[in-house]
Amino acid sequence: MDILEQLSQEAQKAGSFIAEKATAVKDYTVATWNTAELRNKINQLYRSIGEAVYKAHTTETDTAEEIEAYLTELAALHEALRDKEEARQALRNRKLCPGCGKPVAKENAFCPHCGTQIQ
Repeated sequence: MDILEQLSQEAQKAGSFIAEKATAVKDYTVATWNTAELRNKINQLYRSIGEAVYKAHTTETDTAEEIEAYLTELAALHEALRDKEEARQALRNRKLCPGCGKPVAKENAFCPHCGTQIQ
């Protein structure tokens, strides 16, 4: 094999490596964007809940049904956020601690943040 063939093979390997890493970065960036979007929706719901509580307090209007609807939606968004965050962390070979929710390396037996056993 002459030097040009070797150089060509090495260039192909480098190109494949770069394409693989670029795809990984893109996937992680999209996952990060998705989690940020969910966090924004959650924050908007918290604000809406606060506004409904304030409305009830200042006008003596019953906003219990409105607040209950917000809380139901909020619970679903928190669940979706956890799923998206788990998928995002998996892209970095991590998982979420079941105790505190912080990312930990997959090979850890215990969470370094709260000490919860990782299964």
